Amino acid sequence: MNNSVRRVLRIALACVVMAALTASAALAASYSATINARTKVYNAPQKSSGASRVAKNTKVTLKAVTGGWGQISYKGRTAYIPVKYLTLSSPIKSYVAVRSALYKKPGSKKLSTLSVGQVVYVIGVNGKYARVSNNAGDTMGYVKAANLSKNKSATTTSAGDEDTSSSLASVPESLRSTTTSPGISRIEYTIYVAQNLIGTPYAENADPPKTFDCAKFTRWCYNKAQDDTMKDSSKSQGYDERYAKVAYDDLKRGDLVCFDTISTDDDESDHVGIYLGSGYFIHGSSAGQKVIVSQMVSDDSDYYKRNFSWGRRIFDS
Repeated sequence: MNNSVRRVLRIALACVVMAALTASAALAASYSATINARTKVYNAPQKSSGASRVAKNTKVTLKAVTGGWGQISYKGRTAYIPVKYLTLSSPIKSYVAVRSALYKKPGSKKLSTLSVGQVVYVIGVNGKYARVSNNAGDTMGYVKAANLSKNKSATTTSAGDEDTSSSLASVPESLRSTTTSPGISRIEYTIYVAQNLIGTPYAENADPPKTFDCAKFTRWCYNKAQDDTMKDSSKSQGYDERYAKVAYDDLKRGDLVCFDTISTDDDESDHVGIYLGSGYFIHGSSAGQKVIVSQMVSDDSDYYKRNFSWGRRIFDS
């Protein structure tokens, strides 16, 4: 790999925490980086927090990446900075942990399939996707970051590139809704609206109903069932005390489910979805890049159950 590529490896967007921090196969470690412009660093991952100026070419350690922000340490302090201002110091040698699609661009045309154990070099990040090259420094394309590991021993053939619980077909018929009017049941109508949006693209700057993030998806569905006061962020929805808080074992169909997916902040409602029952829920998934159905506990993972915070009872009927 040529020296210019080794020195200038820009991170364009954030890795989603679900992949970068919690998946055992994900790239989750500390990396040397350089701040590539004179800018500000913040006390928390939000621009409304306290800020201070930092010089261009300041060397830092990148500890984590969440929602477009990098958690860094430098000069004995911890701070946060938009990842577009960070440049990795060197490529990250990685192993393909599960059989994965290689894309021309994130989520676009599939170029080929990467085999388990294959070596690639991460040279950048775009959303949930890692931009990878081969040993010669030639850019290969994009692969889901969650499917890569720094450790060869973490590779496995037990999972595939696609979310096998992503479609309505994966949901038992008893959990599907055919209610087309909110006048019969607001819960069933909410679920009817939600299940008909499965497959709609995910976007951080969502534009419903063309695209959704997790909170705008839940807000859209509940609002269609005549709850037009639903707030529009995962935090505000999760902490909205107008709705009764519900423990995991007391969840009922139609409840809002809240998850703590970012370990670097105090917010315990970073992600939300709509509970279907029997451990299934629908949500706008940054990992899946669309509205999908997931399970609290599946054959492959108990990620959502482990990171479940609480539910909110939006409707009683």
